[in-house]
Amino acid sequence: MAKSTTIVKPASTLNLSSGQSYIEWGSVWAGATIAIATTTTLMQFGTAAGLAAGKPFLDSGAVSWNVLAAGLWAIIAVFVSSAAGGYIAGRMRSRLNDATEHEVEFRDGVHGLVVWGISTVIVAILLTIFAYLTAVSALTQDAQQVEPSAEALRIAGNMSVISAFSTAAAATIGAGAAWWSATMGGQHRDENVDHNLVVPAFMRRR
Repeated sequence: MAKSTTIVKPASTLNLSSGQSYIEWGSVWAGATIAIATTTTLMQFGTAAGLAAGKPFLDSGAVSWNVLAAGLWAIIAVFVSSAAGGYIAGRMRSRLNDATEHEVEFRDGVHGLVVWGISTVIVAILLTIFAYLTAVSALTQDAQQVEPSAEALRIAGNMSVISAFSTAAAATIGAGAAWWSATMGGQHRDENVDHNLVVPAFMRRR
């Protein structure tokens, strides 16, 4: 007796008119909004838990290791937010024309990268503004500052390098997470995967 197989039909395809872009900005901005909101929320949790970068020195003049903890938390936050935004963009975009599976995967991945690019630029601008306001606030304080030692300055310089490296690592990991999640979202779209498989139980409709 022949073994029956189940054929999964991909989501309906749309024809691309002349001059139309393969990038669907509606799904891109939806993913970018989710990514930015997730990053902001996670950073707020991190700040409340004492994971903000803060000053490189404590009030006593000792080196603060919060910079290292903040860098690790930034990597986690960027990974999670990029993955969430990429998945939304990949799953929500329309599949255009009868492209090969490799081409469809590439287009889904590109949507994830665009989400990552937009959200990264916007978050970077917001962080720059926040850092500027924090620096201005610190300059206006009248509290007496403790002069750090030469050893503390050396360690602080090393920690600045660590902070810069963690920022670059977070951006790179975020790009990979956005691409991978977007392709997964596209695959779930084409296979009509039940959203209950990816949505937490407490968020499902009863």
